[in-house]
Amino acid sequence: MSDTLALVESPAQLLNVLEWAYVHPGEAASLTIAVLQPVDPRSRAQVRRLCRFASQSKVVWRRYEVRAGYLGRAGELVRLGRAVASARRLVIGDLFSRTIQLLLPRSKAREVVVVDDGTATTELVSLLTSGGQLTRWHQGELKHSAKGGPVNRWLAREELERAVFFTCMPVAAPPGTEVRPNDYAWSRATFGPVRVRSGADLAGSSLVETGVVDEDRYIDAVGWIARHRAAGRYFAHRRESGPKLERIAGLTGMEIVHPELPLELTALTEPIGRSLLTFASTIAYTLPIVLDGSPVRVELCDIDDAWITPDTAERSVDFLRRISALAVDRHNLTRIPPQGRRRPEPSQALPAPQ
Repeated sequence: MSDTLALVESPAQLLNVLEWAYVHPGEAASLTIAVLQPVDPRSRAQVRRLCRFASQSKVVWRRYEVRAGYLGRAGELVRLGRAVASARRLVIGDLFSRTIQLLLPRSKAREVVVVDDGTATTELVSLLTSGGQLTRWHQGELKHSAKGGPVNRWLAREELERAVFFTCMPVAAPPGTEVRPNDYAWSRATFGPVRVRSGADLAGSSLVETGVVDEDRYIDAVGWIARHRAAGRYFAHRRESGPKLERIAGLTGMEIVHPELPLELTALTEPIGRSLLTFASTIAYTLPIVLDGSPVRVELCDIDDAWITPDTAERSVDFLRRISALAVDRHNLTRIPPQGRRRPEPSQALPAPQ
């Protein structure tokens, strides 16, 4: 196994490892990417396409079916654990991952690089700074520990010489780490130029699937956007459900597009709408970078508090507000006020049954 091992579990993580390798060719000279295969078919298909690009860039990669049956998973974890133990440098896509956290005790890496796994990077940095347990933003209220969690302790090892965040997000480095900017140099140098089509495209969101946003309210909002912004195509998020997408197509008449690549690369390889609309998500940060200098304008669709499901933790709502505000400030995005179905005002409430 090589001196530098990358652990990735999603298309976005794999893309950002390729970005890191392009910007740091010396450090990536002995890079091997361990692809911990995702489960859902669309994620697997995007990973497969990105692996072809890795091969074209002379980057070695290997698949690990860590989500197979019990015996298969155990065997893959043993094989992967040996690779982790022998790597001097680890490049990690998701420190929230339980699989990654299971492997970290095997590592004696002297350097660790954390690449973006989307907007979750902002929450990761915040929790590492505060010492909180690494719990994903949509998985309930935060628990704090005076000593921090196992990842904090692993990052505080005496033998660790350097910890780096390679990110496009506006974050401050936690104590003892450094931040290096990701400006999607590999994507912009490899693909393009941007080809613009008329009208608007809307990037879908998986906030319904994560249980944060009510499906009916989300679909109402998508319908309003389709009517008032002449959005002709809906780029489905790889985790969106089929029945939900069928509802959107039936209501709006929009073409449902399942991108074969992360949207950052789709925007550079396929014609893209002059206006690209998105809800609070990673692409509100990445696409303004990728599309810089092109006529395409990225706009942010605000989320109404009335769309939030009753069981959603306040921490999750705060996270959505924070990443929206940061994206607007960082890239000077136009905001689209929330529309669609709203809760009735007290004077409009339906009368109680007699």
